[in-house]
Amino acid sequence: MAVTDRTVAVRGLTLADAWRSFRTAIGLGWAIEANWSDPFLFAVYTLAKPLAAAGILIVMFQVITQGQNPEFLQFLIVGSALWNVVFGVMAGLVQSILEDRERYRMLKYIVVTPASLFPFLLGRSLARVVVSFVAVALTLLVGVVFLGVELRPNFVILVPATIVGVLAVIGLGIFMAGWCLQLRQEAWHYPEAIAGALYLVSGAIFPIDVLPGILHPMAYASPTTWWLEASRRGLMGHGSPGVIGGLPDALVMLFLVASTAITIPLALAAFGWFMRRARQAGVLDMVTGS
Repeated sequence: MAVTDRTVAVRGLTLADAWRSFRTAIGLGWAIEANWSDPFLFAVYTLAKPLAAAGILIVMFQVITQGQNPEFLQFLIVGSALWNVVFGVMAGLVQSILEDRERYRMLKYIVVTPASLFPFLLGRSLARVVVSFVAVALTLLVGVVFLGVELRPNFVILVPATIVGVLAVIGLGIFMAGWCLQLRQEAWHYPEAIAGALYLVSGAIFPIDVLPGILHPMAYASPTTWWLEASRRGLMGHGSPGVIGGLPDALVMLFLVASTAITIPLALAAFGWFMRRARQAGVLDMVTGS
């Protein structure tokens, strides 16, 4: 067989390719999330989980405080509601990449196509992200209607805080997705473990001041801490109890933007390194039996 000297230029990924991959992955992700039951049962399952989690916290609060601290109840409800986004984004990104590798065994085919894995991964996990925002709205609604939580929305703070905060959480999820690609059976449990650790140190259910001093640097370095604080100010009109609640709004937003600006480039660089390492180690098509 003759071998010609002609080479064919390979077209790089364009914005249209990325958008097509992202759009297709959105439909695929939603079909996978919702195809196991009828719409009513899926809605019940989607709504029951965040309500049950918030209900457990409320019962604990009532037992411990005898209902004597309504300000802390508001702090608790808002933090519990917003944390659905953190868990939904991180779990969505990680489980999407693991499902495509382990369960559907399509990851290796996606990687070798002209479409990049990155937009596909974001679109694939978007269904879980949307469900998490529904959980936020439902938890806040229950707090307002049945628990007397007073919301005083300040959209000047709430809108930019939500946009920047979600970008920060996506950055953390991207890092986790690349990291878990290197792991074996235990990879499925890492999103819950990491999200649970951040749940404790980010001021979601109790002020950072009550944490041991050794954890304070971790809490202040996490963008989720500043996102929760900025969101509480945007929803309730005031900050959290403790030192962080005494900071000016502008300074809180500055810390949120700065921590996000550091998190996203580091996460993207780490994800790229993890992908190169996964290619070299041959784990893109690894099936662990988990």
